[in-house]
Amino acid sequence: MHPDWVTKHKQKGTNIAHINGKYYLYKVTSKWNKDKHRAQKITTQYLGRITPQGLTPPKTKKPTIQTPPTIKEYGATNTLNQLGQDILTQLKKNFPETQAQQIYTLATLRLIQPSPFKRAQTQYQTSYLSELYPNLNLTKNHLTNFLKTTGTNRDAILEFMKPYIGQNQHILFDGTNLHSNSKKLPHNRKGYNSQEDFKPQINLLYAFAAKSKMPAYYRILPGNIRDVTAFKLSIAEADLKDAVVIADKGFGSQANFDMLSETGLCYIVPLKRNSVLFDPSRLKSGDKAVFDGYFLFNERPIWHYKLGEGVVVFLDEVLKCEEEAHYLFNVERELEGYSLEGFLEVQFRFGTIILRSNVLSTPRELFELYKVRGEIEQMFDFLKNLLDQDRSYMSDQYGLEGWAFVNHVSLMLLYRVYDLLRVKELLGRFSVADFLTYLKYIFKVKIDGVWHLSEVTQKTNDLLEALNLHIT
Repeated sequence: MHPDWVTKHKQKGTNIAHINGKYYLYKVTSKWNKDKHRAQKITTQYLGRITPQGLTPPKTKKPTIQTPPTIKEYGATNTLNQLGQDILTQLKKNFPETQAQQIYTLATLRLIQPSPFKRAQTQYQTSYLSELYPNLNLTKNHLTNFLKTTGTNRDAILEFMKPYIGQNQHILFDGTNLHSNSKKLPHNRKGYNSQEDFKPQINLLYAFAAKSKMPAYYRILPGNIRDVTAFKLSIAEADLKDAVVIADKGFGSQANFDMLSETGLCYIVPLKRNSVLFDPSRLKSGDKAVFDGYFLFNERPIWHYKLGEGVVVFLDEVLKCEEEAHYLFNVERELEGYSLEGFLEVQFRFGTIILRSNVLSTPRELFELYKVRGEIEQMFDFLKNLLDQDRSYMSDQYGLEGWAFVNHVSLMLLYRVYDLLRVKELLGRFSVADFLTYLKYIFKVKIDGVWHLSEVTQKTNDLLEALNLHIT
C-alpha cells in the first residue's frame, strides 16, 4: 500500500511506480495481446515524481508523448548469465561471436519462458538479454536459416561438447522418444518404445556425466533405430572412455543383452516385474533375513539381494505402500483389470525394482546410478513440450540438428539451476520452473536513460540469499 499523499494523485488511466524508495506517476493505456489472450498495460507518458509536497512534473515538457520508460525482465536472465558464462565462452570458441550469442540467447529464453521459436524476437525485446547482447536477429524468418546453418556444423557442435564430456567416469547413456506430427522431419519414423507406442517419433540419445549429472553429449537417431549399434557408434563419436548404458524396460530383451555382451558395453537395464528372470517367491515370507542387506536412499531404506548372474532385486517399502494403495483404490472404483484376486496375485511384486547389469558396483552404487535416469526423464519433458511447436523450423536434418543443439544448451542451463537447488537442499520446496518464475518478475526499469532495479519481495530476497546469488 502506498501512502495517502501518493495515492491521491492516482486517477483513471494513470499508474504509480515505486522505484528505489521514490514514487513516480505515469499515464497508461491497455492493448490486447493476442499471444497472451489478455489485455496488456502500456505506459505512454511520464507525468512526474510524487513527493509529500505534491507532483513534480518533468523538467522539460514536450508537445508530443515522451518515450516511455523501458521495462525488461532481468532477474532470471541475470541468474542464468551468472551460471552459464563458461557455456557462452565455449560457444564463442567454436562459432562466430554473433552466432554464439544467438545460440546462447535462444537457449536462455527457452528456459525462462518455454515457447516456440516464432515468439523468440518478442521475448528477446522484453528481456535484458537484448541489452547484454544487442542487435541480434531472432525473427521467425531468420531463425529458419539460422538453425539450418548451425545444424550443418556437427564438427563445431562436437568440439563444443568435448570439454563437458571430458574424462568423467560413468558417462551415462539414456535415450528418449520425441513424438511429432510433422511429415517433413527426416528422422520422424514409426518406432517402438517402452510405452508400446508405434507412432512416428525421433530418438534422442544423451550422455550425462554421472558425477555432475549434467548433459554432456547428444545424438539424433531415426525413430525406428533402437539397438546397441546406436550406443556403440555414439560412444565412438564422443570418444567416451568409460560409459554405462542405462536403458528403459523396453530394452530388456535377450537379443539386446546378447548384443551388449558382444560389444563389451557396460549396462544397467531394468527388467519388467513379470520377467522370467524375476521370481518373487523369496519375498513371500516377509522375513528381512532373505535380503543381503539394505542402504538408505533419500532417507528411506532400500533392501536388496542378488538373483542369478548380474540381476539384483531392490525393495522400496515406501514405494510398495504407495503402489498397494493405488491398486486398492482402483479396486474400490471398480476399474476394469483391478480386483482383490489380482491384488493378491501381484502383491509381492509391489515396490520392487529389478536391475540387470554387468557393472562391477555395490548394490547401492548400482541403484544410485539407475536413479539418475529419473532425473534425466524430467529434463526430456522439456524437449517433448517444444518439439511439435517448432516443427516449421525443422524441414530437413540440418534444421533438426540446429534445433536439438539449441535445446541441448538450454538443458545445460536447466541443470545448472537444478544442481544449485539440489546442493542447497531446496528441491523439496522449489522446482526449476518455480525458481525461475520468482526471478523473472524482477525487472530493470529505464528512466531518463538510466537502468534501475525494480523492487524485490522479501521472499525472493530470502531465496537469493539462501542460494548466495546476487541481483545487481
